[in-house]
Amino acid sequence: MDILTTIAEYRYRLKAKGYAQSTIEGYSKNLDQFSRYLEVCGINDFKKVTHQVILTYQDKLMAQDNAMETKALKIRAVKRLFENLEQTHRLLVNPTEGIVETCRKNRKPGPVLTQAQVKRLLQQPDLSSKASIRDKTIMEVLYSTAIRLNELICLEVYHTDLRDKVLYIRKGKGGKQRVVPLGKNACQYLREYLDKVRPWYARKNLKGRRIFLLNTGQSMTPASIRSLLFKYRKQAKINQSASPHTMRRSCATHLLQNGADIRYIQKLLGHKRLSTTQLYTKVMPMEVKQTHEKTHPQLKIK
Repeated sequence: MDILTTIAEYRYRLKAKGYAQSTIEGYSKNLDQFSRYLEVCGINDFKKVTHQVILTYQDKLMAQDNAMETKALKIRAVKRLFENLEQTHRLLVNPTEGIVETCRKNRKPGPVLTQAQVKRLLQQPDLSSKASIRDKTIMEVLYSTAIRLNELICLEVYHTDLRDKVLYIRKGKGGKQRVVPLGKNACQYLREYLDKVRPWYARKNLKGRRIFLLNTGQSMTPASIRSLLFKYRKQAKINQSASPHTMRRSCATHLLQNGADIRYIQKLLGHKRLSTTQLYTKVMPMEVKQTHEKTHPQLKIK
């Protein structure tokens, strides 16, 4: 079973199943690293990979100066490949069986903006230009819906229903589809953008169906979205990350803090497992302390 050919076939399989391009590229990069390791070990066939080979490779990854989640992603790609080979009956024994990527319960939650910080961030576009209206709309949609970056970029005009105030996510993670609600502000700015701004950008690419466009008429890229968020974060004097994923995580956390049921948040985010949602919405100790002081009946007695 030729290693490079098998990896190429697996990459095509991921694409056929609707995985995001960024996910496919990440898996490809990590599997290419694994294939180079096997080459050094003199292994040219996946059938010759043993459980001990995987353990040794994992030890090598753990010795690297990378974040734990980065190390986990590297071994995860290898595990998913071998799981696929076993499921498609190309291997009788999965050598990654029992290999643990990393302990998820010990993972630290990513950064979350406070509600005040989000408000300040959303106030930064001055709305004096078409680009600033587009940028404002993007930030409002990200915070209102908690959709992923790739889901935002892949939105097309017919994926919106402004009357019912929802977005239809057709290209979710793993090819899954879902419907997410649009908040009042997000709906308002999206309507203005679609009516007054997008037609101007789209005149250079009349066949394009994506909602959010560059001034060339082409679809916005991950880099262009991250760049505008970085720009407004600096303007708002916010020192921590305000990436698309930070906006997603902040939306989920704020919903939980304001009383939303975590299973509703799970559906909104499109998470398969509740445990993933729980990781997203971990509240920092200081917030717990402040809430305790404000709400505990004993502490409210004067």
